[in-house]
Amino acid sequence: MNLNNLTIEELVNLKNDIENKIHQFKDGFFYICKVRSYGRNWKEKGIYNPYTLQELCNKYSGDDGIVDVFTNNPNLDIDNYGDVMYVPTQEDYINWSDYTYFKNNIPSFEKELLEWNNRENIHFNRRPLFEPVHTWKDIENYKNDMLNLEGQFVEPTSLKKYSY
Repeated sequence: MNLNNLTIEELVNLKNDIENKIHQFKDGFFYICKVRSYGRNWKEKGIYNPYTLQELCNKYSGDDGIVDVFTNNPNLDIDNYGDVMYVPTQEDYINWSDYTYFKNNIPSFEKELLEWNNRENIHFNRRPLFEPVHTWKDIENYKNDMLNLEGQFVEPTSLKKYSY
């Protein structure tokens, strides 16, 4: 294709069409991208192939943030500052993520409630000012949910060939 005879507007339109096709291309795998940047956390949507994934990872390569990638593409080979993890299904990812959340947060929820219930015996400058959001009943439900999730997922494994 000879591009020499195209106007700048035609070149820009061609570039936009090509970029759109690349971004919309679906390779059949899923890519769950958790971005952490300047104290904000979110899941990036619309990543369907390794090319757009690599663009995202380049954007957040450590200075402006970090991307953690979870995928069922066992041959994914990208450069990424964050984690690149293989997980067989999205359901495995969701169950593992929920289980990990409960496992990591139940102890702090319990500590907050214990401190709140014992606030009269804590020095005033260390005393909690606000009642915790979670109740003992919530914690009991979280523990039951965590027990129900045990053994119900395949834990993600690293696809990184090296670490920084």
